[in-house]
Amino acid sequence: MTQQRYILSIYSHKQSEEESYIFFFFYKKRFSHLSKDWIYEPKVLDLQLMDEIRQKYITINKQIFNLRDGEVLQMQQEYGAKHKKSLGVPIISLENLAKRHKASHEVSKLLWEFGGREQTLVAAMLEEPEKVEIKELEAYLLQTHTPELWEQITRQLLRRLPFIANHITNWLNRKEEVLHIFAVLSLGYLPEFFSEELLQQIMQLQVNEASYLHKCIQRVFLKIGIRNKSAFLLMKQNVKIRSYYSSILTDIADFYA
Repeated sequence: MTQQRYILSIYSHKQSEEESYIFFFFYKKRFSHLSKDWIYEPKVLDLQLMDEIRQKYITINKQIFNLRDGEVLQMQQEYGAKHKKSLGVPIISLENLAKRHKASHEVSKLLWEFGGREQTLVAAMLEEPEKVEIKELEAYLLQTHTPELWEQITRQLLRRLPFIANHITNWLNRKEEVLHIFAVLSLGYLPEFFSEELLQQIMQLQVNEASYLHKCIQRVFLKIGIRNKSAFLLMKQNVKIRSYYSSILTDIADFYA
């Protein structure tokens, strides 16, 4: 890491000011991606705790860099995975690394802020779901731009979030397509949350047939329909699904035949 300077700030949400979390921002890091609902309040900190968090972050980041693989990176690029900052570390290697460390909301924040492919993935792996502030998380999600990150962040973190069903509904109502993708992918892990209301929300989305969102919807409908026969029956009753996803309905019907 070339830039060793950092600024330490503690922030509190104005609706829950009794809860403060440690947050490191590297020197010259902008705050514009965070919601205006956040109030920044400099406070006296436990310097020992601050140093422990910083050291753990540095250790993990060094371990990530030591796993870099130029051949894997080249292969990823050849297959169209164009991450802004990537070291080519395989997912399995990152999972093994994360298993060696205790989950930490504060360390995850630092990894999210770094913004590299590997750091983002390990941040999702080490995050403590019960401590996640959803507006802050959404700011990070909106900075992701590749299918690999969408899929892995959902698998590693989003499906573990408390009240994920509420977040799925809210994200489907947002205008950002990347949040639609996260909502649909999350639903794929939680077929018990599927409902007629969610189905209507998904079918009201403006979806380009060449988009990754379209592929996600196809895959998740198939997955849910096979796992949940009631969901399949709801799909069959939807005129738009019969028009746009008839092949999916045929595949599900073959499963139950």
